[in-house]
Amino acid sequence: MLNNNLTQEEAKWLIEVFAPKMGGRIAGDTMDKYFVPARTLIQGKPSERPGCGCHFKAYVQMTNSMYGQHSDAIREIAYPKVTTTSRGRKKVQQVSTDITDN
Repeated sequence: MLNNNLTQEEAKWLIEVFAPKMGGRIAGDTMDKYFVPARTLIQGKPSERPGCGCHFKAYVQMTNSMYGQHSDAIREIAYPKVTTTSRGRKKVQQVSTDITDN
């Protein structure tokens, strides 16, 4: 489940900073800079770093999967769609008033 308190700034970080690193090399500094914070933001609770390098791959796969499952919702939070009409006017659909009796 996606973090309900994810801010627009955090969502943008996930898209602009974390997502490009998803396919890269997994080292300790990459884990600490990108994957642990990303998982914490997605889950909405603190996430612990894996204890050793042998667990990095599984941790990264799960984090990538979480991001993939929620990428549409993250994108909507980061870049909300704003729809306005010109000069704030609402477009009103006209209804035909022609009534004929048979």
